[in-house]
Amino acid sequence: MEIKQLEYFRAIVDAGTISGAARELHMTQPPLSYQIKMLEEELQVPLFVRGHKKITLTEAGKTLYEQAGKLLILTDLTKREVIKSSQAATLHIGMTPSTVSMMTDYLMRFVTQYPQIHFDIHEGSTFTLKDQLENRQIDLTTLRTPIVLNGCETRTLAKESLLVMAVPDYPLLRDRSSICLEDLLDQPLILSHRYRNYMLSVFERAGLAFDIYYACEDARTAMTLAEKGLGVAILPSSMLGLSDKLKACTVSDADLTTEILLAWRKGRLPAEVQAFLELWDS
Repeated sequence: MEIKQLEYFRAIVDAGTISGAARELHMTQPPLSYQIKMLEEELQVPLFVRGHKKITLTEAGKTLYEQAGKLLILTDLTKREVIKSSQAATLHIGMTPSTVSMMTDYLMRFVTQYPQIHFDIHEGSTFTLKDQLENRQIDLTTLRTPIVLNGCETRTLAKESLLVMAVPDYPLLRDRSSICLEDLLDQPLILSHRYRNYMLSVFERAGLAFDIYYACEDARTAMTLAEKGLGVAILPSSMLGLSDKLKACTVSDADLTTEILLAWRKGRLPAEVQAFLELWDS
């Protein structure tokens, strides 16, 4: 029994006549009839009820029609998997700007062991990459807390402090390496949306109320506004390395921290994602 014979058999049933199936298959009727005859002889059962103008299946024919459909689907999937396995796999990975350096060092290790895997790098904010991950546009990504994920798993890659940043001659930071929360109350604060609720809770626990002067979608925008001298920004310490125009101070009376996460979707993982995670653990 050959795959082509099963395709011919289902084509006849779907078309309703042998002549109709022959037209669909772009072949003449005699070789099509011959293939069905050979199939019946091999199976040693009749597949059609003879003597009817319209195609009528025997019980054996009904069974074969159903099982052949499943087999042909499986055959098609197998062909696709074989073709896919012969092509280079691509790992779609997201990175926030401040984690590019960290991830680049790791990618160099990964490429050494898996040179056949290619990369499609997506750079963006935590919220942008979160949406891309949940919508299956990327396979895994770095993210920053605080963040709420749906249907994903994470591991903590690093923890880092949040610092107060401004231009070097900004009065609040001049000749100081640390400040306290109360020092920030009268300052034009610049915050990305991700840290808004976090900082509100920090001030509330300290019994203080503060006002956000500039609220930004992305931490890089907050950094740019601070570089222009428009106020003081609260940013991850690693972002200081992205600017040569800012000075940073710690906050002495509050533990301001953020976590860098590696996140991926729950469930069965593609081989390239599994390899990435396994090498990270090694």
